[in-house]
Amino acid sequence: MKRHLPLLILLPALLFAGAPHKGHLLIIGGGDKPMDAMQEFVTLCNGGPILIITSASEDPIEYGTILTGQLRQCGAGKITMRHIVTPEVANSDSIVALIDAASGVFFTGGDQDRLMNRVGHTRVEKALNRLYYERGGIIGGTSAGAAVMSEVMITGNELVNKDSTKIFYNIQKKNVETKRGFGFVKNAIIDQHFLMRKRHNRLISIVLEHPELPGIGIDEEAAILVYPDGRFRVYGQDAVIIYDARKAKNIRSNENGFLGAVNIKVDLLLPGDVYRIK
Repeated sequence: MKRHLPLLILLPALLFAGAPHKGHLLIIGGGDKPMDAMQEFVTLCNGGPILIITSASEDPIEYGTILTGQLRQCGAGKITMRHIVTPEVANSDSIVALIDAASGVFFTGGDQDRLMNRVGHTRVEKALNRLYYERGGIIGGTSAGAAVMSEVMITGNELVNKDSTKIFYNIQKKNVETKRGFGFVKNAIIDQHFLMRKRHNRLISIVLEHPELPGIGIDEEAAILVYPDGRFRVYGQDAVIIYDARKAKNIRSNENGFLGAVNIKVDLLLPGDVYRIK
């Protein structure tokens, strides 16, 4: 029996060698990127290639150049930028090959709806899933690049209130437009520029309409690094707010469509805090 012990010890390693393993997410709320978070992104790339996708941006050269400089400050080596403008480009062999070779992919800010229209349901999205879910890579994004991380994606548009001088001035039913995001975060909804742009009303609204999903509001100059086990750590200079209605009671709306509830849980996280949505 002792003669077979080395084989028994090696067997688990053989079984799990090359098994898929989830990577990390770096989600930045916008504004100035916190350099401690950017350093973590570069460190987790382990010296491998980084691909910047600027498809959300109106000025991809400016956004991409700034981001490239920040990554280089943190010690990044090989960095490539691509501005994918159509699903046809997102289905090309060359773009897919870049993602399959990358250790990390980073999405710039801009318009999250534009980004999803260009790369959603394409071979690029499938390659991103391989990077994150199978190869243990890291995917980062800021502003619009943060919004696309959750499965339920806030677009920023209002459906009921059409007065642009009063942006999300009520906590209102069926007013916050959502679409499908990449869904790397499946158990929460991401919002960004949160405290700076006073986006409490829209996140509370959507959390009450999706009470099974807590809302994570990330401010400018703040970021969360999501670990493979689902925990996340707060980086940067400002706060992250969690609205959680999973135990809320009496969720309702009145004749004007205004939403109400009791027992909504709120957590305010500071840089260095570690949190897990259970």
